[in-house]
Amino acid sequence: MRSLFAVLLVGCVSSFAAQLTYHVDFQNRTLVESSYMGYTRVQISGCESAGSPGEPLLPAQVVALVVPSGAFNVTVSADAEETVLTSVSGVVQPVAVPRPFSAVFSTPQTIHENPSIYSSDAFWPAGRVQNLRTGNKSGFTIVSFLVYPYTCNPVSRELEFAPAVDVTVTWDQGAAVAVSPSQAETAGEQIRSWVNNPEDIQQCSPMTIGFDGVDYLVVTSGDYSDSFTSFVTFKNSQGISTELVDIADIVSGTSGYDDAEKLRNYIIQRYNADGVKYVLLAGDQSVVPVRSVNLSCEGYTDTAPVDLYFSDLDGTWDANGDHNYGQPGDSLDLYADIAVGRALFDSADEAAIFVERSISYEGTPPAGDWQTTAMLCGAGLFTGYTGAKVCDSIAVNLPSGWIVNKAYESARSSDGFTTPTDIINTGANWVHYAGHGNTGGIYWQGSPSSMMTNSIAQGLTNGDKAGIHHSIACMPGAFQSGECCAEALWHNSGGGAASVMFNTSYGWEGNLPEMGVSEWMCVYLTEEVYQNGNSLIGEAFATSKDRRVPLWTGGYDRELYCILDWHGFHDPTLIPLNGSSGVEDSSQGMVSPQTSLAGPFPNPVVSGESVSFAAGFAGSSARLSVYDVSGRLVWTQLLEGSGSVLWNTGYGVHPGIYLVRLEAGSSSAVSKLIVTN
Repeated sequence: MRSLFAVLLVGCVSSFAAQLTYHVDFQNRTLVESSYMGYTRVQISGCESAGSPGEPLLPAQVVALVVPSGAFNVTVSADAEETVLTSVSGVVQPVAVPRPFSAVFSTPQTIHENPSIYSSDAFWPAGRVQNLRTGNKSGFTIVSFLVYPYTCNPVSRELEFAPAVDVTVTWDQGAAVAVSPSQAETAGEQIRSWVNNPEDIQQCSPMTIGFDGVDYLVVTSGDYSDSFTSFVTFKNSQGISTELVDIADIVSGTSGYDDAEKLRNYIIQRYNADGVKYVLLAGDQSVVPVRSVNLSCEGYTDTAPVDLYFSDLDGTWDANGDHNYGQPGDSLDLYADIAVGRALFDSADEAAIFVERSISYEGTPPAGDWQTTAMLCGAGLFTGYTGAKVCDSIAVNLPSGWIVNKAYESARSSDGFTTPTDIINTGANWVHYAGHGNTGGIYWQGSPSSMMTNSIAQGLTNGDKAGIHHSIACMPGAFQSGECCAEALWHNSGGGAASVMFNTSYGWEGNLPEMGVSEWMCVYLTEEVYQNGNSLIGEAFATSKDRRVPLWTGGYDRELYCILDWHGFHDPTLIPLNGSSGVEDSSQGMVSPQTSLAGPFPNPVVSGESVSFAAGFAGSSARLSVYDVSGRLVWTQLLEGSGSVLWNTGYGVHPGIYLVRLEAGSSSAVSKLIVTN
């Protein structure tokens, strides 16, 4: 596959026309036909089955291209050099009516044919390229579309195959969007893992202006300002410029239709003026405003909070001005411009748990296998389909060497369901729940049914070994409807989670037996963190949703529903552990009487200056190592004897918290170093 930029016509200084040609090659991919509910299923590697209910379910390849910032009036055309006709054994399956992963799992699957398509003696779709979308992510312009290798004629039962398709994208070039240098760099790294032309990112970058004044806004009420002072201090010590803002000041000093719009407008102002990249909405709906959105898909409706409203800063989310926000007719962009998380609390005690747990996870995590332990729970979801598929897909994206525990439900299995709780209590860093759900929890299909519920969460005893939890289930994050499971995982002072990514409304199935949007986003999350280097949980979460935007049909569908209602309840700048730091107890300077580590001196130290340590150990040698909070080795030195050790932090060492470990045989000692600007 290849892309090529070309300038077509130079016009005035501010605008010209340009094009990009992208080549898609399908000829070495094998067509697979199978039978499904009396129809013929057509699949091909590298593609995802696409379509709306009643339309032929055909494989399509998602293509997302970055084009020069400010491109508009985008059009596409497709050229298939040759096509090949082939017969299909039966009628191509229509897209089934999707079902949610609700606690009521007895709803049968419904498949019906769209008569205008299935009675027509013509190939569908009419064009190889469908679903053209243009969006903006922090100044980058992204053009996406679906390319169909096969079209089908339901009457003649034929498929028309295009072994190769050249797609030409044409646009008018306007002025580039202006963002801060750090915003452009961050967004460029986020899209690098999933756009089809990452080699063009640099030449398509937005214009950079100004400077990066503030990275991170923590928005809460004056009642909780004291609770978050230590959190802000900690983040600043990590080199993330963080500011605490009172929601009362925002509401009183910013224009907008309601408090939620005032908050969003304020975030936009700070995004433009100061280069803000992260926002923590510190409090539930009683503390920090929410934007409630009317959600709808195939007869299922709900009104739920949508924090993407505060993350996607393009447009108003109310293009028609009816104050019914976030509807398909509101010119939604959906790409996250900043990473947003929400802390779920409405009391000082709950706020304190959030602050202490967030700092502990990054600053002083307990050592041990828990950092590289995953717990993957897969329930029976629908007839013949279980959560094992999404769990296995998550597992292959975890680093090699991890301890991966799997609890999968089968039709004849009714025991062993307490095992996940035991493992979580021992310590698990990456936990996924593929089950049915409601506000009170997530469930197995069989009995005993509780997978993770409010009562289980309230009784967890994992202490500081609180990991990252995510799910496809319906409603466990519905904090607008009373105490939900996500809140229970956060409000237990004896244990729980350090990050929760749950749905505030329904999660949705895919085109069975393929995975759906809810499942794919959890897989992408794991891939972004542990394979693509998207190290901040908020950025990985946002990117996981961004990658589904090209599949939105533009109306009320499962893609839009899931993109809107999957929420991140966490500090968006949290860095998931990967087990490589080996810090046994960063609150203790001496772990063994044979090994001691004094210092560092000075502490904090300005980046670029030297620090000294006093290392004491028995034996002839020891190793002194410095790690950042993500566990990455920054510096190491072999010591031939006890005494003073000098380290020049150098200009490549960024401000933040670093963990220092002295190892001598089986004994060790650790200390903490803070590097500032």
